[in-house]
Amino acid sequence: MKLVLDEEEIWIIECIKEAHIDCGFHVRDVIKKAKARYGLSRSTVYEIISYLEFHGLVKTNKSGNRELDQSISYFIVCPVCGKEVPENEYIVENGRAICEDCYLEEHQRIKFADPMAVRSKKLFRKSHGLEGTEGLTDIQKDLCEFIQTEGAVTPEKISTLFGLTPQETKNQLAILRHCELVKWRQIGDEICIVLFDS
Repeated sequence: MKLVLDEEEIWIIECIKEAHIDCGFHVRDVIKKAKARYGLSRSTVYEIISYLEFHGLVKTNKSGNRELDQSISYFIVCPVCGKEVPENEYIVENGRAICEDCYLEEHQRIKFADPMAVRSKKLFRKSHGLEGTEGLTDIQKDLCEFIQTEGAVTPEKISTLFGLTPQETKNQLAILRHCELVKWRQIGDEICIVLFDS
């Protein structure tokens, strides 16, 4: 049976890892950490530790102390993308356990309107003799061609047609903006992407 833990159970696992010393962990240390960090009550901590013991994730060692059983695997459900992630492939940040992909996507945002990035990209492209779509990735070239064909397109439409997440779309468009190939334009009630020279 696959063990899938919820958010509070992951919090307790993280507190156990911090409270764990060579001979195991003491529940009172876990309670202190869980109460201070997540506001969990003593009874909730005991309930979750009992649940983890029932599933074998927490066991009593030869010294009579509790410890995590590293041989028992568990999963979490990423709250962002909804996929099940093994215990060694998630990241806890601000109390949220998310998969590595969602973590990277949240932290790799490129600013669309960044004057320093525009200047840097222009100098780089000029020094390497790159013009138009030269030096771009295939997806960036396809985006430029699509925007040229459509005239004006919303980022949502790009995400849907190219199978990109909204953040991936924003990042790709930001790079094209830094190359001064595209820009934002309000058309009616919509904010659209158009070619830079239009």
